[in-house]
Amino acid sequence: MTTGRRHGKPYSTRRRRARDVLVGLAGLIALLAGSALLVAWLPHAVAEERAFRSASVCRGAPAEDCLYAAWFTVDSVDVRRGKQPGGWVRVSGPEEGAGRVEFSGLGDFLESVRPGDRVAGTIWSGEVVVLSDGAAAQRTLSHPVGDPLVAAGSGILLILGGGTGTYVSWGRLRSDERSARPYRRAALTADACTLAVLGAYTFVLMVVLDGRDEDLGTFLALWTPAAVGVGAFVSRRHLRHRT
Repeated sequence: MTTGRRHGKPYSTRRRRARDVLVGLAGLIALLAGSALLVAWLPHAVAEERAFRSASVCRGAPAEDCLYAAWFTVDSVDVRRGKQPGGWVRVSGPEEGAGRVEFSGLGDFLESVRPGDRVAGTIWSGEVVVLSDGAAAQRTLSHPVGDPLVAAGSGILLILGGGTGTYVSWGRLRSDERSARPYRRAALTADACTLAVLGAYTFVLMVVLDGRDEDLGTFLALWTPAAVGVGAFVSRRHLRHRT
């Protein structure tokens, strides 16, 4: 009894190609999300930060384009610990900004404040941007300083990750397993590792500068030379392979 020749690709090959297609789709989604951050959120965040940095203390009646202080009473407190620490404080008072005020990360204020405490709030554009109990102060999520840095860093990270996934997926799908040359796989691996290093540098730079209240210009001044160096390294290696 003889068996006929099987047609089609082996199951392992089909599964590997399906995985590469999924990686490519995920990369495209990440690319679109990163581009949306840079195109939509970044300009708005830059405008908000500039307006806040140039704002002065209100003279006379409070307005949206100036800073003023108000007193609130703490009604409830919720503190989150773990991988994403933070929390919120619900405050009441006659002034604008009363309600739930959220924080990103733990601080001395959020750790020590208790229901019934009287706290001072700094209000800008109708939102509480800083809360203080006299002993400690902490910025809220509505504080606009640092948002451009986070928007740019997050957008670049998504674009780097999405671009790497899309490029590797395209390279693996483009090359047939039987005819693929060893240097092509090595090139894909080298490019992916190089972009991963740039992504790690971007993340560390974003976290460090955000903690020091640096602006977007400092981030770009430190990130651009690294990006140019990575681009030159990858381009030079590809040119050497072609010659």
